[in-house]
Order: sequence, then C-alpha cells, then structure tokens
Amino acid sequence: MEQKLQERAEEYARVLTEVQRAAWRHAEREMFLVQKHTAGQKYVRIVEDTGNGQGGSVHAFISTETGGVHKAGGWTSPARDRNGKVYPAKYNLLDDASFEALLFNCAGNGGYLYANAPVNNPSVGKTIDDVIREIYEKRTARELAEKASV
Repeated sequence: MEQKLQERAEEYARVLTEVQRAAWRHAEREMFLVQKHTAGQKYVRIVEDTGNGQGGSVHAFISTETGGVHKAGGWTSPARDRNGKVYPAKYNLLDDASFEALLFNCAGNGGYLYANAPVNNPSVGKTIDDVIREIYEKRTARELAEKASV
C-alpha cells in the first residue's frame, strides 16, 4: 500500500476513534484500528476493537488499489448489490476533497457509507477538530439533561 494511502487510512481511523469518544462515554478505548496490509491483499479493514483481543466488527474496507472506502458487508468483503457486485466507493482516500468530505461525514452520522446517503461538503472555516468538539459538547449537554430529569 502506498505511503499516502496508509497515512490517510490511519488518519481516518484516528478520526473515527475521536468521534466515538466524543459521542459516547463508554468508548474510552481504541475503537477503530487499521488492519495491516499484506502483499496481494485487495482490501484493508477498519476494525472496531472490542478490547478483548478477539478483534471486533468491520467498520469499512479500503481498496489498496484505488483508495476507495466501502461499507462493510461482513468480515471478509465490502457490501454488495443484489447482482453480487461491490457498491462503488463514495469516498477516496487518495483524492484530497473526497478525503476531507469523508472525515466530516463520518463525524456527522453513522450511515455515511450507505449507497443512498448524501455526501455533505465540509463547512467553510471548520476543522474536523471543531466538529469533534461540537459532538463532545452535545454529549455533555445530553448527559446533563438526563441527570436533571432524574
């Protein structure tokens, strides 16, 4: 896997981890890890780490050939349509604009990899760290509201 693709896959995994930590108090451990690439491998997995040493569930697949990010269809391959073809990638780690949109969309909702999910462009002047901070603030406000209602 080329260097740029590896670095961006690691950044994507870092942002997913930070988004999970910001949104959910129980997500204090590493939530997503990039599976190491081996020669001839077509996809690399982004895996949710359950913390028990047994792996976890696959969040997404990254094509080692194109850099495309695909929704997981299971442990071994990306999601496929009814004809058995892998859905086209909505995001590409090798394209700067697509990579930035991926980071912002993964922070926005859980269904961002579905075929019919919209691709929202990042807000002008906003960084991914600003978005993660907003998610954390929403979680804090939600937790305070829950305590107040009890």
